[in-house]
Amino acid sequence: MNIGYFISSHGFGHAARACAVMDKLSVEQEVKFTIFSNTPKWFFDNSLTFPFENISSSTDVGLVQTNPFNEDLELTLSELKKFLPYPKKSLGILEQIIIQKNISLIICDISPLGLKIAERLNIPSILIENFTWDWIYESYVDQYPEFGFYISYLHKINNSATIHITCEPYCKKIENSIIIPPIFREPRSKKAEVKEQLGIEENEKMILISMGGIPIEKIGRSNKDQFSDYKFVIPIGNLETRTLLNNVIYLPHNHKFFHPDLVNASDVVVGKVGYSTIAETYSLQKPFLFLGRKKFRESKVLEKYVRQNMISESIEFEDLFTNRFYDLIQKNSLFREMKMQPDNGATLVAKLIINSFLQK
Repeated sequence: MNIGYFISSHGFGHAARACAVMDKLSVEQEVKFTIFSNTPKWFFDNSLTFPFENISSSTDVGLVQTNPFNEDLELTLSELKKFLPYPKKSLGILEQIIIQKNISLIICDISPLGLKIAERLNIPSILIENFTWDWIYESYVDQYPEFGFYISYLHKINNSATIHITCEPYCKKIENSIIIPPIFREPRSKKAEVKEQLGIEENEKMILISMGGIPIEKIGRSNKDQFSDYKFVIPIGNLETRTLLNNVIYLPHNHKFFHPDLVNASDVVVGKVGYSTIAETYSLQKPFLFLGRKKFRESKVLEKYVRQNMISESIEFEDLFTNRFYDLIQKNSLFREMKMQPDNGATLVAKLIINSFLQK
């Protein structure tokens, strides 16, 4: 079966979730994937172990961000005006690709564009989400009434999905949607192997600082004496090769390590509350120091889930490599072990797709 996968490029969380689903499907069935997304191809190369076709394509606007924590609403509206309603010419080009590649199922995370094309071509579609863009835009409509049009437009398209899957931690329960546990990619390498490749001694504690796919500049250097027993691993932008400064290992944004392997090798994960960061940290039961996004509607839901289901503490961006940060990672309670093995929602999604569309 040939499957088209339309993936939002807002951060890497949607692509990570989609890769987890594709990975499970590829194990169970002979399927071919054509990915439509502006997420860099290297991310899919790093996450998938089977051949796929990648078509660089703007699949949604989402929110235009100025940095990992702040969005530009006026620029978002400007981009929405260019993108919606979908131009017939753009739809026609993508529809021809779908037809030429004999794609008979379209999956979307969380891009409504694929749903629109599926509806026009009369082929089945699946929406996978923990929030939808119309729900996100609702929080801005009082300040910018122009969002009202896009909320109605996208809501109608989202309702056209043949199957609607809502995965925890979700922001809103949609009528007739199927609720499943968190979806996450699973590690491939042993903890000791990853630490050795990073140049970290077995007895050194590793702290992974991840901003969820949005490049950040160097955020500071740890105090070599105060943090002498720790090694910090930080993927950042504007870097071509791995760089070691004191006990901070900076990785280029396009590094070759599989992110779940980095999480697995870590003793503590530090990151903003984004879906894939939470899901992969939760799946491996790692302590999580999290940075909220006060202006983003999803953040409150994710923070509540983290507090209730994970060993966690909140932290501010400005606190990194300060005494407060040192005190937090020194807390014995942060390093207590969790024995639960969470179910992977990707397995359930794959079974649902197989039973619904791939059974002979």
